[in-house]
Amino acid sequence: MISHNSLALALLAICSSVSAADKSLFTRGPYPQLATSTGITIVWRTRAVMLPELRIGTTPGELTSSGSFEHFTARRTILDGPSSSASSPLHSAPSGTTQFEAPVTGLKPGTRYYYGIYDNGKLLTPDDDSCTFTTLPDPGTSAPVTFWVVGDSGTATASQKAVHSAFKQWRARTKSNVDFYVHVGDMAYTKGLDSEFQFSFFDIYGETLRGLTCWPCIGNHEGGTAKGATGTGPYFDAYISPKNAEAGGTPSGTESYYSWDFGKTHFIALNSHDMSRKPGGQMAQWLKADLEKANADWIIAYWHHPPYTKTSHDSDKEKDLREMRENIMPIIESGGVDLVLTGHSHAYERSFLLDGAYTTPTVSENAVLDDRSGDPKGTGPYRKRPGTLPNEGTLQIVAGHGGQALSRKERPHPVMRRTIVEWGSVIVEVKGDTLTAAMLNADGKVRDTVQIKKDAKSAPLRIARPKAPEPPEGPLKLKTYVPAGQTLVEPASP
Repeated sequence: MISHNSLALALLAICSSVSAADKSLFTRGPYPQLATSTGITIVWRTRAVMLPELRIGTTPGELTSSGSFEHFTARRTILDGPSSSASSPLHSAPSGTTQFEAPVTGLKPGTRYYYGIYDNGKLLTPDDDSCTFTTLPDPGTSAPVTFWVVGDSGTATASQKAVHSAFKQWRARTKSNVDFYVHVGDMAYTKGLDSEFQFSFFDIYGETLRGLTCWPCIGNHEGGTAKGATGTGPYFDAYISPKNAEAGGTPSGTESYYSWDFGKTHFIALNSHDMSRKPGGQMAQWLKADLEKANADWIIAYWHHPPYTKTSHDSDKEKDLREMRENIMPIIESGGVDLVLTGHSHAYERSFLLDGAYTTPTVSENAVLDDRSGDPKGTGPYRKRPGTLPNEGTLQIVAGHGGQALSRKERPHPVMRRTIVEWGSVIVEVKGDTLTAAMLNADGKVRDTVQIKKDAKSAPLRIARPKAPEPPEGPLKLKTYVPAGQTLVEPASP
C-alpha cells in the first residue's frame, strides 16, 4: 500500500562486506518492472551493505511516500547461502550480489510518478527526472500508446550503441511520449549469462531503463542458460513478468509467456524457444483461451522466431520458425491479432497484410489481403473493420536488426513487402483507429512507415496473385556507427 504521509521503508540487506566507499552501490539498475494500473516494482542490485529506502512522488524532488515494507524482497545467489527469498534465489549473479525487488501498490492509473532510492537517508539515484514510471491505464479505457521495439541487440558493440543513440535522439527531437520498451529476444549474446546481461543490456541501456519498463520475450541466446519450463536463469532474474494476470489478460502461471493490457490494446508475449509449439501444447492452449477473453480494440503479439523470413534465417527450413507459422499463426489470426513482432533474423522485414500463409514453402497467393504499400504517404494504409475480428489480416515485422551482424542474404520473402538490411529499431504507435509502425535506422532516419486503419466497411478480400515484394535494400554503411578514428568490426553472427 502507499501511505501519503512520510512512512519509512527500511530493510537491512545481509550482503557482502564490500562498503559503499569501496564500490558504487548499484551494480544493476534501478529499473521499473511489472507495471500495472495501480502499481510498479522497482528492481536494483548491489554488492554493498545498505539500509535501503524507496520513495516515490508525482513531482521530481518531492518524493514523500514509501512502499510497503512487508513485500520488500532481497534475493541472493545460491552460492551465498539462504536469502530473504529462499524459494527464488538468483541463478548465477556475482558472489555477494543482492537483488532488491520493491513492489509499490495503491497508485493511480495512468499517472506518472518519480522514484528515488536512499541508503540510510542518503539519496543514491540521480536527483533529476530520469527515475520515473507511469502506471498503466485501466484495462478497457481509451488511451493512445507508443512503444519502442528492439531485437537481437545484445552485442555491446558500436552498432548496438548507435541504435540506442538514434532512439534517444529521435525521442528528444520529436518530444514523443514513449510508454514502454518491447525486446523480442537475443538481448544477451552468446549464452544469456548473467555477466552477458550486465555487459550487453543493462550497461548499454541503463539510463533508458531507469524510466522505461521493458516487456521482454526470451530468445535462443538467453535460452543458452535460462530454462522456460522452470522459469530459472539470468533472463528470469532480470525481469518480472505477469504470470497471474496482474496487468490484465489471462493468467499463464509462468513468466515464460504472458499477456497484459494497455487500455484497449492487448499484448501477448510468447516463448518460441523452448516451450512446446504444438497446437495441443500448454502454451498454444493458453493462447487460445487468452484470445477468446481479450476485450480489446487492438491485439499485438511478440516472440523471437519469425514465421516469415529469408534473411539470416529461413522460415521454410528451420523447425522452430516453421512450427510457429504452421501451428501458432492459425491461432493468432483466428484470434484477431493485428501485429506480430519478432526478431532472430538480422534485418528489418515487413509484410503485406496477411492471412492464411501457413504452408511450407510459404507462398503469397491467396494469403495476401492487401498488397499496397501500407504507407500513408504511399499508396495508403492497410484497412480492416473495427474491432478484433478473426482472419481480417495480420501485419508481420521482423526487428532483429538491433545490433548483431547484419544479414548478407539479401533476398525477399514472398510475403514480406519490404526488406531493409540496416541496423535499427521500430517505433509503434496505436491511437484510436490507427496503428503506425516506423523503422528508425541507426542514423535516426525513418526508413519505412506502415499503417493499419480500422475504418473499413467490409472485410478485406484475398488476392489471388499479389504484387511481388520490393527488392531488398542495404546494407548501407552508416557513418554514425564508426566513432572518429576507429574501424567498425561487426559482431560475429551466431
